Amino acid sequence: MLRKYLKWIILIIVLILGVVYYSFFRKKDDGVKYLTETVKRSDISQTIVASGTVRSNNRVEVGAQVSGKITKINVVLGQEVKKGDLIATIDSLTQNNNLDEAKSKLKVYQAQRKSASVKYQVAQSKFNRISKLYQMNSISQDDYETAKEELEVAKASVTEYDELIAQASISVKTAETNLSYTSITSPIDGVVISIPVSEGQTVNSNQSAPTIVQVADLSKMLIKAEVAEGDITKVKKGMEVEVATVANPDKTYKSTVQSVDYATSTLTDNEYSESVSNTSAVYYYANIILDNKNGNLRIGMTTTNTITINSVKNVLSVPVVAVQKVNGKSVVKVVKDKEKNIIEEREVTTGIQDGLSIEIKSGLSEGEEVVVTQLNGTDGLDSLPQRRM
Repeated sequence: MLRKYLKWIILIIVLILGVVYYSFFRKKDDGVKYLTETVKRSDISQTIVASGTVRSNNRVEVGAQVSGKITKINVVLGQEVKKGDLIATIDSLTQNNNLDEAKSKLKVYQAQRKSASVKYQVAQSKFNRISKLYQMNSISQDDYETAKEELEVAKASVTEYDELIAQASISVKTAETNLSYTSITSPIDGVVISIPVSEGQTVNSNQSAPTIVQVADLSKMLIKAEVAEGDITKVKKGMEVEVATVANPDKTYKSTVQSVDYATSTLTDNEYSESVSNTSAVYYYANIILDNKNGNLRIGMTTTNTITINSVKNVLSVPVVAVQKVNGKSVVKVVKDKEKNIIEEREVTTGIQDGLSIEIKSGLSEGEEVVVTQLNGTDGLDSLPQRRM
């Protein structure tokens, strides 16, 4: 009986020792798991994203050029106007009086000049007659000199009135111009976007040029995109831009960079300070023009502007994370034998990147697999599902 149980005890001990041995002394699996992606052709664009604001490409502050009381405002906010349309009128009593006075002076000078001209003609005839007599020694030297002096005085009088008439004519034109200024008209086709004054208000053009209305052409809008100092040298005229507004981010507008400002945005906006302690970020405006025939763009809207500074099409590419820097060289790990788990390091020449994909100029062929990520594991190779480029 004891032998029977001893046999079972020895068997159990052997099994336990076997389990312990297997658990602690079995060979470890040194296999490595890789995530890979296939080398393929794609389009890559290198971009800069800059925020901006919408402005009218042509906005005019229509001011008063004469002083007086505003008697009538002929437009309302949002009204479309054409160039030359009457916007407002200013009391013209003073300007009418000035014009009447200038015309009156002109008429007086013209009448006096006519009289002086007659006197000059008489003096000229007299001098011609005296000259003939003087040549015949029929009159004295004094009579000749007197006639000559009278002619010169008469001629000077005509010249003086000519100058007075010229000055009076200028005064009349000035008065007519000032009178025309009391009727304020739109200088452009556009929409009334601001009316900062009201009827009955008195404006003084001598102190400043008071704005009566603002008119803007909203058919084309100007986007002022703020480009960071570190990126501004990369942005050039003619580069493609995609614009989206915060109000409607799903709607995009395509255009090009029209120009890039040489001064900072604060200087452009007349807010520049040369203070040494100024630690504000530095931005420059890239100017973009958009058609706005449908009127969806409004002044003051915030925009996101994606500027394409470089792009390539149908080039070999891999994920950016697949390329590593080794001793200053760009290196990728290429799958040589998937079954045998053989990986080869290979030097490549790279081009532009967009943050996700990078251009491969040489070193790889289309269809090869490169390692994206190396994981600890016990299996062989897995393939990462292909990304959409």
